[in-house]
Amino acid sequence: MKHAAALAPVAVLLLSATIYWHATSVPVSDFKTHLSNKVVLLCDATSGLGELLAYELASQGANMVLVAREGRSEALLYALRDGKLASPQAELQISIRTEPVLRKIKAKSLELGSPRVELLSIDFGNVTGVSTLVDATVDMMGALDYLVLNHAETPRGSFLNIKHQQTPEFINRSFGVNVFSFIELALRAMPHLEKSKGHIFVTSSTLGEVPDASSTLSVFSATKHALNGFFYSLQQELLAKKSSVTISIGALGGLVTGKTMPLFKLPDWMMGDLTECAHGMMEALVTRPRTFTYPKIHPYLARFVWYFQSK
Repeated sequence: MKHAAALAPVAVLLLSATIYWHATSVPVSDFKTHLSNKVVLLCDATSGLGELLAYELASQGANMVLVAREGRSEALLYALRDGKLASPQAELQISIRTEPVLRKIKAKSLELGSPRVELLSIDFGNVTGVSTLVDATVDMMGALDYLVLNHAETPRGSFLNIKHQQTPEFINRSFGVNVFSFIELALRAMPHLEKSKGHIFVTSSTLGEVPDASSTLSVFSATKHALNGFFYSLQQELLAKKSSVTISIGALGGLVTGKTMPLFKLPDWMMGDLTECAHGMMEALVTRPRTFTYPKIHPYLARFVWYFQSK
């Protein structure tokens, strides 16, 4: 009886998550209505969620500007159009590592139904330069309807044991990529999104809601807390001024990708699926929830584990 009583809250939680999942789902036919011929600026589209989201959007007829995240601090902004550099300011080519990946994703996106796909590349650590992504998108496409902020750096390892993670340069770059570049892009995009009644999707993490229980992602968790603090506040400000721009913050938990965030160890069957998450992110662009949670139960488990660990 004691075991049954202990399992009752878990059963209620699982049932609630299932009902919520189905209640907030959108018929597939509605996606094209909202996304066809719209312009999406998708940051970090070269792998994982970004690549899969590009394919989801392409299948619904969205026009896309796909951005590769360059790791070099000296990287500049480039645009590939018909194999040539579109920006006269560009002095180098997209890196040898990035170019074939971008071209493959572009080709598949066009195959899946996207009318137009353009490619950009930038180092998001160069915060003052990231706003050129928005300018280039509007120059090429003539408008901006959706901004997907999906890029991140994920420094791993015990903060107290890794000396270089404690340096101001390292911390500044982590916050530059994971927080300040998001803010810069959102602010630059705001006037264009006001015109189109557009939407911003911010890819965050459950580590932006609870501390890192694994003690290996302290800096990453700190950047996600800062990201959530800013964008939830901006969300409220936009609501207060009755702005036509909306924001969704993605609270993403563990995904079966080979690169999971070790909040705590879960069996694979309780982890999220990468393709399903990308589909849910696309759905969020249509339904515009204030928070997109995936896997649905993961943040509740994270809060539960943190609550008892902190006792």
